[in-house]
Amino acid sequence: MGRFASVICSIFWLLVFSTFGDVRGAERSGEKPLTIRIAYVSPVTTMAPIWIATEIGAYQREGLDAKILYIDAKIAVAALVAGEVDAVVISAPSVIPAVLSGANVAFIAGLHNKMIFSFHAQPDIRSPAELRGKIVGTNRPGTPADYGGRVALAKMGLKLTDVQPMALGSSGVMWSALQSRQVAGVTLAPPYSFSADAAGFSRLVDTYDKPYQNTGVVVRRDRIRPLADTWLRLLRALRQANLRWYEDPKLAMFVLMKYTKQSDPEVLQKTYEFETKPPGFTKDLKVSDAGLQGILDFLASTARPEAGKAAPKEFYDTTILDKLAK
Repeated sequence: MGRFASVICSIFWLLVFSTFGDVRGAERSGEKPLTIRIAYVSPVTTMAPIWIATEIGAYQREGLDAKILYIDAKIAVAALVAGEVDAVVISAPSVIPAVLSGANVAFIAGLHNKMIFSFHAQPDIRSPAELRGKIVGTNRPGTPADYGGRVALAKMGLKLTDVQPMALGSSGVMWSALQSRQVAGVTLAPPYSFSADAAGFSRLVDTYDKPYQNTGVVVRRDRIRPLADTWLRLLRALRQANLRWYEDPKLAMFVLMKYTKQSDPEVLQKTYEFETKPPGFTKDLKVSDAGLQGILDFLASTARPEAGKAAPKEFYDTTILDKLAK
């Protein structure tokens, strides 16, 4: 543990000095940074790119003054539509229902395209059948965790009506509820899912085999072309961050420790390996058509029948990615 702490300390000071250098470079150039407000909806691993970009000074290098804000997933798209934030890093289950209901928003990039949810229950619950009639923690309808929970229950042969769903919040809140025995089971994402494994809670199922469009950059459609230069700078910064995830494991784990508040080195290592083999973070920032279609199919068969008439291309715009590829 001492050696791990020493490594983390070394990484910290390296990042302090490198970021300071980036800021000085921006000042010398005389260019006034463009302010951009980026919201994220949960302190989980899939948000790592926006944090890594902060730590390595990628925003500053691109001439951006990035304000990183944490807001609840249930209000994220509404905040975007209202202009309270400029971009939201969020996964498709929160975006698709909003677009189906008329929200004029779209993905301009995909950051992560891997399904990450697993269902964990109290140690004395060893089978899905034992969940029937019991309280199961979830998030509000339309959030990524709610979608993950519904998919997990379906894989176990259960419906939401077979349990007593309790809307609690994101993975961190549900993990606390599981530990305090307020609920019989919850759906978790890394690193909380690996903490649950280590603590002896039952892992009943995972959803890793399902196609999924996880986190991506979502903006208002009417601002894509007017702010094309800003979005291009942002995607360049995030592409640097996604590449650094694979190139620098120590940096990646430092960022997870800092922003998810997870300090167990074994859990951090498992989380890094989970996202890397096979890869979850995209190197080309493309949105996954298969991932969007998988969500549309599931929603069409459950909560949103109209999703069956929608096509993946209705939920993203490649204008900025096309510029990035040139």
